[in-house]
Amino acid sequence: MATGKFVVTEDNESTITTNVVSTFLLALLLLPTLKRSAAKYNITSNLSIVSSEVHMFTSFPERNAQPSIFDHLNNKDTANMDDRYNVSKLLEILALRELCQKHIPQPYPVTVNTLNPGFCHSGLAREIDNDWGMWAMKKVLARTTEVGGRTLVLSALAGKETHGEYMTDGVVAQTAPLVRSEDGKRAQERVWSELSRKLEAIQPGILENL
Repeated sequence: MATGKFVVTEDNESTITTNVVSTFLLALLLLPTLKRSAAKYNITSNLSIVSSEVHMFTSFPERNAQPSIFDHLNNKDTANMDDRYNVSKLLEILALRELCQKHIPQPYPVTVNTLNPGFCHSGLAREIDNDWGMWAMKKVLARTTEVGGRTLVLSALAGKETHGEYMTDGVVAQTAPLVRSEDGKRAQERVWSELSRKLEAIQPGILENL
């Protein structure tokens, strides 16, 4: 979801709840089934998380917040909602990288990657679809929903070389410079540490699914 309105749902600002916490909750809940399928059919299952190139458009100042990144994101008084969607997409990439590098490195029966479908016609920008600027951008730049959907299929069929990687147009691509920096490595450790505690609180024992 993309919204400019600050609303708390399920103990977090709604963009973070929907795009990050719920997404990784579902991912970890799916892992046991994907691992069983891999063993049963002698295959490597795939799990793809939809991120976005807009993760490159944020400097993610919240990464330095103390004592908690997520608590700072949940503070209405300091929330930058114009940047929130971008931050949520960056959080997905950071969490996935830490998860794959430290907790489920290859060899692993499931390939887990993240992808950018590109700017597509969809209901994502429904709050500002009546804005003439957004209308013009969609008219000129947006991919059809079907073309954007191809990127999801390609990621879901990709090989082990994409484990922990970010994909765009069906191939592994570079993430934002921040993600690849030492600062980014520290941020991804913090993000996964905080996120994993949230997931464990929601579903005790879920980390055992790894």
